[in-house]
Amino acid sequence: MSTNISPAKGNAVAQDALASPHYRFWLSVALLAATVMQVLDITIVSVALPYMAGSLSANTSQISWIVTSYLVAAAISTPLTGFLAARFGRRQLLLVSLGGFVVVSGLCGVSQDLMEIVFLRLLQGFVGAPLPSLAQAMLIEAYPPEMRGRITARWSLAVVAGPILGPVIGGILVTHLDWRWVFYVNLPAGLLAWILAYRFSSPSTTIEKRRIDLLGFTSMAIGLGALQVVLDRGNTMGWFSSQRIVMLTMLVVLTLSLFLWRALTRDDSIVHLRLLRNRDFGIASLASITFGAGFYGIVTYQPIFLEHLLGYPPETAGWVSAARGITAMLGMLITGRLIHRTGPLVWALTGCVISAVGGYAMTGYDLHIGLSAALWPGVLQGIGLGMAFTAIATLAFRTLPKTATADAAGLFGVMRVLGGAIGVSLMSTLLSHCTQSAWNHLGGFVTAFNPALHDYLNALPTSSLPTQFTLLQQVLLLHAEMQAYLNGFYALAAIFLLSTIILLIAIRFRGGATTRSGPRG
Repeated sequence: MSTNISPAKGNAVAQDALASPHYRFWLSVALLAATVMQVLDITIVSVALPYMAGSLSANTSQISWIVTSYLVAAAISTPLTGFLAARFGRRQLLLVSLGGFVVVSGLCGVSQDLMEIVFLRLLQGFVGAPLPSLAQAMLIEAYPPEMRGRITARWSLAVVAGPILGPVIGGILVTHLDWRWVFYVNLPAGLLAWILAYRFSSPSTTIEKRRIDLLGFTSMAIGLGALQVVLDRGNTMGWFSSQRIVMLTMLVVLTLSLFLWRALTRDDSIVHLRLLRNRDFGIASLASITFGAGFYGIVTYQPIFLEHLLGYPPETAGWVSAARGITAMLGMLITGRLIHRTGPLVWALTGCVISAVGGYAMTGYDLHIGLSAALWPGVLQGIGLGMAFTAIATLAFRTLPKTATADAAGLFGVMRVLGGAIGVSLMSTLLSHCTQSAWNHLGGFVTAFNPALHDYLNALPTSSLPTQFTLLQQVLLLHAEMQAYLNGFYALAAIFLLSTIILLIAIRFRGGATTRSGPRG
């Protein structure tokens, strides 16, 4: 006996099945795994950078391109998420993006020189960029409105836990295997996520033949790429005393101005900046830029600091970062359960203040601190990071119409990743500039008329003058780098305070029409 089911009825049956707890669970596992894997690759390489520098014959400034190239490519590619999802379907885009990410990860692991791995990291960031935004949009649509706060907390947990746990996993892999395994680890995890996504995600029922503003997208890509080069290379090239930096800066201004003009005047823009008119989404997006800069700056450079200056092995440096991750998860769980009582603004503000306090506590580091002293500022900061990230993500979507979810998720992801790229580049520039400044300052005390210099040299275990000055040079460089890191930690704490100011402005004007639904913050 055969049963004929009409297409409409068949779609309804499929939707009922996909709305069941069983399907929701496994779909959530696939989407959260894909999110963790994509954001994990931002920082999993941080503890491996010193080893990669030696293997790929790169200096400290050059090796940071492995991180920033990934972030820039992700910032350029993320705005395409809404267009590609509408044009080809979310499920199809998810499977292609996830599969491409796994393949390119394997290619990164077999790279033989710096330019090759930088190119592959660009490609990896480009193909993997849609994953977090797709996961966020698909999770929000899969669950009823009353569960959005809880599922947003889970997604936020994946986005924050990935970069924080990256140094832990990377440290273990580098210590016991090889730096190439920070890329190979994506292969089994990505394959499992792909199988689950293929099995439990529903095919798109509507495909929109959207137009795309190619000129606007091209100008955005060129502008963001040139901006990153300016931020990365400006300090080493003398900033605006370099004709190349001046020309690149002019290119940034021209291309991004063209992009903004087209984005605000055309309906087929790849980035729907008009969504920023929604006050909740606009404030959350601005806060996401500054918060992302502080977050990625901290989680990328603290493991390098612990390894390079304090001499911790990669695995230990990773576990110090894990403590921040554990408390971040705690902050997210608390916020996810209680955010509906007071609204997201209060939790976002509290989280940013705690994050700033934790960042300021890191300015008390010195070259002789013990493990516990290095640990507790991150533990405190993790609570704030978890609170703020969940609350900012909830604030962004609480008053947007459901039809704008995909486009808004793409734009919100751009803000977060762009902020991260700026934060990593800012730290790289500060470390380079401040190390040189501190070196010049300390070197001023190395004179024949300084009696402390003679006492120091005489106390060394060698009487060879060249050897003595070599040892002195190493000590001066160590203290100069220490001062540079402290200045960087001050800057990151200030960035978290900037997020606080943005949110205070939101509270001041919270009575606007765009906040009429949902609890006020």
